[in-house]
Order: sequence, then C-alpha cells, then structure tokens
Amino acid sequence: MNAILIRSGREAAYLTAGLLTSIVAFTVWVTAVSLSLSLALFIVGLPIMIAGAVAFRWVAELDRRNVSFLLGRRVRGRYQDHRADTLFGRLAATFRDPQTWRDFSWLTVHSIVGFAFGTIAVTLIGTVLGLATLPAWYWALPDGAEMGLWSADTLPLAFATALLAIPLAAVTVILLRWMAWTEALLAAGLLGPRRVKSVAR
Repeated sequence: MNAILIRSGREAAYLTAGLLTSIVAFTVWVTAVSLSLSLALFIVGLPIMIAGAVAFRWVAELDRRNVSFLLGRRVRGRYQDHRADTLFGRLAATFRDPQTWRDFSWLTVHSIVGFAFGTIAVTLIGTVLGLATLPAWYWALPDGAEMGLWSADTLPLAFATALLAIPLAAVTVILLRWMAWTEALLAAGLLGPRRVKSVAR
C-alpha cells in the first residue's frame, strides 16, 4: 500500500507540474508564432523567430526535468550548433535543427494533453479528498452535500457517502498511472534524442 501511495504521489506531482507547464507552453508558442507570422516580412521578425526558438527550448527543458523525475532517468535534448556570423545564418541554423521543431511539437501537444490530464488529475484527487473528509464539513453547507440522487445532510449519511471515496480512489490511482505514463513517454519521445538505428554491413 505504501508503495502504491508513493508511486501515485509521484504521478500526481508529475501531472500537476505538467498542468502548470502546459499553461506556460501554450502562452509561449502562441505568442511566438503570432509575433513571428505578423512580423515575418520585417527585419524585426527575424530575431523574434530566434527568440521564439530559445523560448521553446527553455520551456522544453522544464518538461525534461519533470519527465526525468517520473522516469528516474535523465532526458536530454540533442541540439545542433546554432551559432553563426550573421543573423540569417543564425536563423537558418536554428530552423535546420530537428530538435527545435521537436520542441515546438511538444509545446503544442503538451498545451492540450498536459492541460487536460493535469485538470483531470487535480479534479479526481480533490473529489477523493472531499468525499473522504465529508463527515468533517458536510454541516457547513446549508442543505448538506448534494450527491445527485441524495443529499448528505446528516452525519450517518455523510459517513455512508464518504465510503464512496474508496472505489473512487482505486479508479483515480489507475487513471493517474495511465495519464502520467502516457504523457511521460510522449514527452521522452519528443524531447529526448532520436534513436539512430545502426545498419549492419
């Protein structure tokens, strides 16, 4: 039981952190793309594109640390050298780097999947805790806790309703594990280095 609680705690922490970084990811990629497209015809748009790629990398690094925490191994990105003597050279080097596009892909996916999974995780955990502690606070509601088919407005009903936290907790543990590892494996695939297959001669 302790092992399950510890594991679920790590998965819940990963999904909650992912919820926060998904908001950052959405803000960064939408802002970068909007500014880049609107200013692409002007010279000022070029450094904004480069700055956008740097921002992608910064946010992606947050998620690399997050997924490394869950997987128990370091996930590193493999970037090419973006240095160049001219602005156009720097821009070309940045956009030729596959990892830049993989970071952008992750940010767009994570802004949807991470937000959805994180919201579901926080809602499930809050519901389980609310049900489990219902006898301690049901009385604070004018008509008791409304459960749809009944209202827990007495102490016996509150205790009986609190028992629902047990099966809901079991479902929550399963969903937390599925969501966390689905998101983590997707993150590792996009944020980590590509596997190069060796060709036997």
